[in-house]
Amino acid sequence: MRPMSGEPQRRLVTIQEASKFLSVSVSTLYGWVWQRRIPFVKLGRSLRFDIGDLEKFIETNKQKPRETR
Repeated sequence: MRPMSGEPQRRLVTIQEASKFLSVSVSTLYGWVWQRRIPFVKLGRSLRFDIGDLEKFIETNKQKPRETR
């Protein structure tokens, strides 16, 4: 199914792809899922992650630098 014009395309990735995208181990990502720290999609027994959600997760967890005097 093609996205309608103007509608952003959503892409789901596997846990292995998501772990590479976030530069964390698969076991760390499973831990975050178990703790409900990161959004995920459950398809049967499989986990999938929306790239947009992963990008938001990164932005939300960014630390701002300290101001120098």
